[in-house]
Amino acid sequence: MNSHFFTIGALFWIAFTAAAYFLCLKATSIRCGQIKIPKFTALYAASAAVAIAVEISGGDYRAYKEGGNVISALLYPATVALAIPLYKTRKEIVARLGEVAAATIISTIVSVGTIYFLGVWMGMNLPLVKSLLPKCVTTPVAIEISKMIDAWPEMAVCAVCYTGICGIIFGHALLRLCGVKDNISIGLAIGSASHVIGTAKCLENSREQGGASALVLITVALFSAFFIAVIF
Repeated sequence: MNSHFFTIGALFWIAFTAAAYFLCLKATSIRCGQIKIPKFTALYAASAAVAIAVEISGGDYRAYKEGGNVISALLYPATVALAIPLYKTRKEIVARLGEVAAATIISTIVSVGTIYFLGVWMGMNLPLVKSLLPKCVTTPVAIEISKMIDAWPEMAVCAVCYTGICGIIFGHALLRLCGVKDNISIGLAIGSASHVIGTAKCLENSREQGGASALVLITVALFSAFFIAVIF
């Protein structure tokens, strides 16, 4: 009986989460004069709506997690689907593999190094510091890395989301300010720092940006897993 109850509960929360997201996504198409709501706000508006609904229903996050695990599992095929824009821009990217390697290595070392040394300098406890280390990789990989180094997967996911959002808010503007105009270079910069969320923004701008970003987020994820495992 309990198993049946939790199955029904899981289905309800899956449907509620999907509905909340699509409703919030629809709201981003509404314009207030010349002001357009950014699409990425749908993710956070939907998250807030789900959190409020769970709290109102009794605050049983274990019941929500049963359905949430199903949604989380979809992150893996969604990440693999990024191979499509990568395939479409393969010729342009293959000609610039040196830049891909440089973006991968520099991004990983700078990201992991700054988080570790700032965390130690600020007096954070080691599990928290470890949880923040994979902030520049895509969510499924960040979860696996955090488990591998005895960190907190939930905190790792929060760090990944926060990093991605900062990337799509400030990334392109900062690159324009620095005079970077080449689409491949922009894609490599955004993808190496802002993973899937940044890649989604790059895909809105151009195919070249999306393809370069998709490739470097994969190489950064692989190199980060290796680098963090060796060091920690």
